[in-house]
Amino acid sequence: MKIHEYQGKELFRNAGVLVPNGFPAFSVEEAVEAVDKLNTDTVVVKAQIHAGGRGKGGGIKLAIGKEEVRQRADNMLGMNLVTHQTGPTGKQVQRLLIEEASDIIRELYAGIVLDRSRGRFVFMVSTEGGVEIEEVAAETPDKIIKEWINPNADMRSYQARKLAFSLGLEGAQVKHAIKTFLALWNVFRDYDCSLIEINPLVITKSDEIIALDSKINFDDNALFRHKDIQEMR
Repeated sequence: MKIHEYQGKELFRNAGVLVPNGFPAFSVEEAVEAVDKLNTDTVVVKAQIHAGGRGKGGGIKLAIGKEEVRQRADNMLGMNLVTHQTGPTGKQVQRLLIEEASDIIRELYAGIVLDRSRGRFVFMVSTEGGVEIEEVAAETPDKIIKEWINPNADMRSYQARKLAFSLGLEGAQVKHAIKTFLALWNVFRDYDCSLIEINPLVITKSDEIIALDSKINFDDNALFRHKDIQEMR
């Protein structure tokens, strides 16, 4: 089972992962109302579909002011968004996320998945945030750093620290990254996820680590334990 970005970010927020303030919108009017709730003129309008590559397909747009938000939302809602993951048929956009813009200084990648070849979970990070991880793996695999976690075990602080240092983080960034990585692992473990991916995970000018994206898949066989997740379908 998959959920949308705005739903995944709510799980992240509850676990202590920093995410931008934002509101889902199912209509143009709700998108405009979200600007008032955010109390900022500069927002990002993001199409909510179960596929990556939305930005390249025109599904992520910066907007300044209510009229531009109205225009962006009107163009996106109902559009057939085609990305490299949707195939040529694309997916219809039925909801949006209206989110405050972030002051970004670096874009990173973070993901957790089951490595079936080893029978262990693997926490991956890369300095190549914003680039499709399949492309990084094919062209520069050395830029993907991995830490393996045994089944029925937990991610350790020293593993999160190793990942933070491998990204070249310094000072407060390291502390914030360790907290973020451990919190992401907690979400993965507690909700029986089969995949978590944040691309990009960003560093802001204030050295905060923010999940600018959220992709979460759940193990269908474990959904009986998570009624709250089933309701997100």
